[in-house]
Amino acid sequence: MKIGDFDLDGRTALAPMRAVNCPSFRILCKQHGAALVYTQVFWSWEAEKWQDRLETEFSGRDGPLVVQVGGNQPDQLRATVEKLEPWADIIDFNASCPYNEVCGNKSGSFLLLHANQLERAVKAVLAATNKTVTAKIRIGWKPDSINVLETVKLLQDLGVQSIAIHGRTRSQGFRGTADWSWIQKAKEIATVPIIGNGDVNSGSSAEKMIETTGCDAVMIGRAAQGNPFIFAQVNAWLDSHKLLPQDFDQKCKDFLEFVRLYHEIEQDRSFSEVKDHAMWYLKGRMIPGKVKDSVRDARTISDLERAFMQ
Repeated sequence: MKIGDFDLDGRTALAPMRAVNCPSFRILCKQHGAALVYTQVFWSWEAEKWQDRLETEFSGRDGPLVVQVGGNQPDQLRATVEKLEPWADIIDFNASCPYNEVCGNKSGSFLLLHANQLERAVKAVLAATNKTVTAKIRIGWKPDSINVLETVKLLQDLGVQSIAIHGRTRSQGFRGTADWSWIQKAKEIATVPIIGNGDVNSGSSAEKMIETTGCDAVMIGRAAQGNPFIFAQVNAWLDSHKLLPQDFDQKCKDFLEFVRLYHEIEQDRSFSEVKDHAMWYLKGRMIPGKVKDSVRDARTISDLERAFMQ
């Protein structure tokens, strides 16, 4: 798949996830074969919250890197893009976030209801950069107002060079089942690459999405939390139908590498952030009870490291 000037080595992308996609996690996903990784979204109205941490937010080791921005006000969006552009290979616009706070700020999925505001916002992003611009959307606001086809046409006509489509409506949030049929319909009318998102959690489900929808790549979000190895598993299946088993030792190796990177890049910025990642690694029946207990009782990053050295 090619997006703008970037020929991607693979068909998997790490979805943008708030409070998940720190630099160290992005690097791990890249090491395991994610062809494209996204940052968490940088909301234009929150600039004061993130502009002082940019030096530790970008490592230069996870490219091509998609930096996602979101908002509604053109002036704020232009300023946001200008601040983030030096670290971005691709700028992505968020028209998919379903959370009430975001939609209350007339951003994220809210823009699917208001094509004129979506157009104004995307035009502001495009005008602020010469880099490739992409977008992430949902299929619509709710089941009786699905408008993904109109949204895809609008975005590609504006000059967006790839569109990731989450097969759920805003009203679904992350519940229920993603409707891949709308991704298929969007792919049929699209003139830009389409990345399918929603319910991909294995190599076989990635293959099924590609075969069902014709999408150019698959985006993996929640299934990658605590499991960056999923990209290696999906790639092995798509390449040769090979099953890559994951054992406890692999999980330990990945978490310890995450912590090593976190020491180096984020400079131990947040214990709670590392503990969140550690807790996600506890998913699955392979984790010994003593490790779970040690992680839950941990009070320092060193405690978390020791838990996974057992």
